[in-house]
Amino acid sequence: MTGTAPPRDPAAQPERTDLAWRRTALAFAAVALFAWRAPTVSGGATAVSLTAAALCAAAWVVFLLAARGRLRLLRARQPAAVAGGRVLVAAGAVLATAAGGLLLVLLG
Repeated sequence: MTGTAPPRDPAAQPERTDLAWRRTALAFAAVALFAWRAPTVSGGATAVSLTAAALCAAAWVVFLLAARGRLRLLRARQPAAVAGGRVLVAAGAVLATAAGGLLLVLLG
C-alpha cells in the first residue's frame, strides 16, 4: 500500500456548490414573494410593512447578483475560492431578509 489517495473528482464539489447557491436563491425568491404578499393579505399595508417587504426584495436582488458572480467563477476549469467580500454581501442579504421578515411577523 503506497498511501496515495484516489484521484478526486474535480467536478463534484463545484457542482454541489452551484446547486447550493441556486437552492438558496430559490428560497430567497419564495421569501421575497411572501413578504410582498403578507401586507396585502392581512389588509394592513402600512408604510412600515411595505418598507419591510421592499427590504426583502432588495436583499434578494443583491443575493442574486452575488450568486451570479459566484456561479460564473465556478464554471472555470479551476474554480477559485469564494472571496470574502462576496461572503459578506451574501450574509448581509440574508440578515436583511431576516430583519424584514421579522418586522413583517411582528407587525402582523
